[in-house]
Amino acid sequence: MEPWEFEALSWLMNNKNKYALAGNRFNSTTEAIEAVKRLYAAGATEVKVGPVMDEPERIEREGGPYTDSLVVTFPREKTREILLVVKSLQSDEGGHAKDVYLDDETHKPTLMLWWD
Repeated sequence: MEPWEFEALSWLMNNKNKYALAGNRFNSTTEAIEAVKRLYAAGATEVKVGPVMDEPERIEREGGPYTDSLVVTFPREKTREILLVVKSLQSDEGGHAKDVYLDDETHKPTLMLWWD
């Protein structure tokens, strides 16, 4: 993982920001945690957040760091299941079959989701 990336479920569960992930998409960090759990249940082998915005002022004001993106890695045979979950998340950007790429390190299908 890059220094600015974190495993999503652990990061969200330990984050005190009430809207730690894509506040314009998820109504709470709890809702974002459920979305990440659904991605893992669909077959994701790794879900990361990042880049993370962790300026001291933000942490003081919001209670914790923030990000607006997820990176989902999964086996090729789980593409359909992952895309079904992604579609249910109604991503504003990315999240389509044409957006799946092979990760440089793992060579597994990967999809980046982000919300502006």
